[in-house]
Amino acid sequence: MKISNLHCLLIIGLSMAILSGGCAPTIKQISDNAIETEAVLTARDEVRQQGRQEGINLCRLEMDERLRDFIRKYRDQLLYLELVKGGAILPAQIRLIYNPAKISHDGSSYSAPNLTWKIVSAPQFVSDDSQGDWLNKDRANFCYFLVESFFTENEAFLFLGNTKKPPEVFLTIAPHGDNGRWAVVAKAFKTKCDDAVSFYKKLGRQPIKVD
Repeated sequence: MKISNLHCLLIIGLSMAILSGGCAPTIKQISDNAIETEAVLTARDEVRQQGRQEGINLCRLEMDERLRDFIRKYRDQLLYLELVKGGAILPAQIRLIYNPAKISHDGSSYSAPNLTWKIVSAPQFVSDDSQGDWLNKDRANFCYFLVESFFTENEAFLFLGNTKKPPEVFLTIAPHGDNGRWAVVAKAFKTKCDDAVSFYKKLGRQPIKVD
């Protein structure tokens, strides 16, 4: 009887050992290469997301800044040519190209995105002789007024750089009369003309409309 019980205990113990050994989880060791590959993929994804966001921000800032500078430059040239050279500039037709970020193969660095201008057609100088009565068409939509006059071109230029102006008004300088003076001339849409004149009067200037 005792031997039989002992046999039973041995059989039960052996069975439990076999069962427990068969159900034990298998732990696989991840190779260093696999860990490094996963880290590189994660780094590349993070850099890609960062570059994409920086690209969006760059686009907004660059487009605002470049378009403001571009428009201001051609407005000034247009007004100067109207008053001094008897013609006008048709602005260049341009297209803004976005170059995306470039990520290195190991995901550790990238080149920031950037914007470049592509000129579709060059600016052109036109006058009444080549393009019809452009001046009358311009005067139908815009008004001109003399903001201030100065003895030297440098004084007029400093006034442009140091004086506030309404956003819908653009300025240029031009020779004024035969005495060597330089005038600061403003151009504005006719609907904004009275407000622009009032703006400079509040600054202590005496603007005079040019008919």
